[in-house]
Amino acid sequence: MKLSGNSKAIFLLAALLPTLPTIHAQQSDSPQSGSDPVSVEEVTADPSQVEAPGTVRLLYFERPVALARADEKALNLTDIGTASIDSSAEPSVFADLAPEQQEYLQRLADIDGYEQLLEQLEYEGGAWSAQIAEELITLGTLLQAQGDYQKSTEVFDRAVHVNRVNFGLYSPEQIPLVERIVDNHLALGQWSEADKQQQYAFYVQVKAYGTRDPRMASVYEDLARWNITSFYRGVDDDPTARLLETYRLFRAAASVVAFHFGTEDPRYVNLLKDVAGASDMVTRFSPAGTLETTPTNPNIRRVSEFIGVPADPVRVPGGGSESALRRIVDFYGDSDRPATEENLMRRVQALAELGDWYMMEQRRQAAIDVYSEAWDLLLTLEDGAARAQGYFDQVVFLPTFSRFDEEQREAFQVSPDYNARQGYVEISFDVSQYGRPSDFTVLGVEPPGMGRVDMMAVNHVRSMTLRPKFQADTALASSAERFRVPFWYREVKPTSVTAKE
Repeated sequence: MKLSGNSKAIFLLAALLPTLPTIHAQQSDSPQSGSDPVSVEEVTADPSQVEAPGTVRLLYFERPVALARADEKALNLTDIGTASIDSSAEPSVFADLAPEQQEYLQRLADIDGYEQLLEQLEYEGGAWSAQIAEELITLGTLLQAQGDYQKSTEVFDRAVHVNRVNFGLYSPEQIPLVERIVDNHLALGQWSEADKQQQYAFYVQVKAYGTRDPRMASVYEDLARWNITSFYRGVDDDPTARLLETYRLFRAAASVVAFHFGTEDPRYVNLLKDVAGASDMVTRFSPAGTLETTPTNPNIRRVSEFIGVPADPVRVPGGGSESALRRIVDFYGDSDRPATEENLMRRVQALAELGDWYMMEQRRQAAIDVYSEAWDLLLTLEDGAARAQGYFDQVVFLPTFSRFDEEQREAFQVSPDYNARQGYVEISFDVSQYGRPSDFTVLGVEPPGMGRVDMMAVNHVRSMTLRPKFQADTALASSAERFRVPFWYREVKPTSVTAKE
C-alpha cells in the first residue's frame, strides 16, 4: 500500500488529534467531557482470514524499531510467571484438585481462621492493639489474593487506622498498607480512588520525613511517575496542574540526590532527563481552556486548542527541558571529570539529546549547532570520522531523553497479564532534513486481517519528529527508512443481541 504526499486529506483528522501514542484505554472512572486525551478505535478483522482474530481494540503503539534491530527488541509474550507449589509440604486435603483450585480453597480456610483469630484478639486486647494490625494485614493480603478487592480494602483501611493509633498520625509504617489499597483500587479500575490514596501516602511521608530528608528522593520520584501514569489514564479533567507538579517533583528528587548523595550518583543524570521529559509534556499536552490564575502566578495557563502543541504553551519555572539537558551536557564537560572515552561518549549523547529537543521545538539551527559540536567531539577519537559517521548515520525517533514508556504501559495495561497481545506494522518512509516523515509504504501487518491498523500506525508515525541523518554541519534527508511499529491490542468478544418479539 502506497501513501504519497497527495494523500494528506486522509490524515487531516489525525493531524488535529493529540499526538499521544495511544489508541484506546478502558476507564472505569467516568471523566468529564474532554478529560480523556485518547481516541477510541475498534478494528474488525477480515473474516476471510482464518487465523485472524475477531473484533479487537487497539491499546498502545510502542516506539518504532528499525527493521535491522527488530528481532533484538521483540517482546516475549509467553514468559508469564506462575505460582509454584511446594512439593515437600504435607499432602493437602485438596490434593485431587488443580493447583489453582487448591490455593483458592486453602485461602478460604485461612481467611476463616484469621477472622476467628481477630474476634478473639479484639475480645482479649481491644480493637486497637498492635497485634490486631498484624493479623489484619495478613487477612487483607489473603483477600487480595482471592480477588475480593473490596473487602480487602476495608481490612487494609482498618489496619491503617490501627497503625495510626499505635504509631502516630503520620507514621511511615502505614505506607505499605496504603500501597496495598492502591493496588486494590487499580484492580477494580478505580483510578480516581487510587490517586487519592497515592496523594495521601505522599502527604504522610512529607510530614514524617520533611522535604529535605534523603528518603524523599524516592518519594518525589514515585509520585512523579504515578502522575505520568495518571495523566495517560486520563484521571484529570485538566492535567496541566498535575504535569506542572510532576515537573517540580522530578526537580526536587534530582536536588535531594545531588545534595545527599552527590551528582556522581547514577540517579542524578537520569532524574535530570525526567525533568526534561516532564517539562516537554507540560508544553505539549495542555488542554483547551480559559485563563486561570493563582496569587503567585497570574499567567499560569493560557492555551488555544488541544491539538498536542498549544499555540501559547505553558511556561515552566526553572528553565524547563533546555536547562535540564544543558546541565547534563555541562556535567559531562566538567574539567574535573576524567578524560576517558566513556565520558566523552556520554557528553556526545547529552549533546545529541539537547539537539533533539531543539529539533522538536523547531529550533533547527540550534539543533544543527549542537549536533555539530557532538560530531566534532567524536572526531577527536581514534578512527573518529568513522565513529561520527556511524553515530549519526541513522534516523532516531524523538524524544530521546525521557519517554516514560513504562508509565504508559501501566496506564493502558498493555501486558499479557491483562490479556493484551502484540502485533506489528512494518512500514517504509522518507525523512526530510527537518525530521518530518512522509511518503509512507506499508510493508506488512502481523497478525493479518487487522483492518485499519496499518493506517493508524502511519498516522502515529506521521505525528512524530525524528532526528535526521547528519554529517559534519548538515542535516540530511533520507529515503526508504524501514521500521517496525509494534502495537498492543485486546480481543473484544462480540455480544449477541436478541430482538424482542
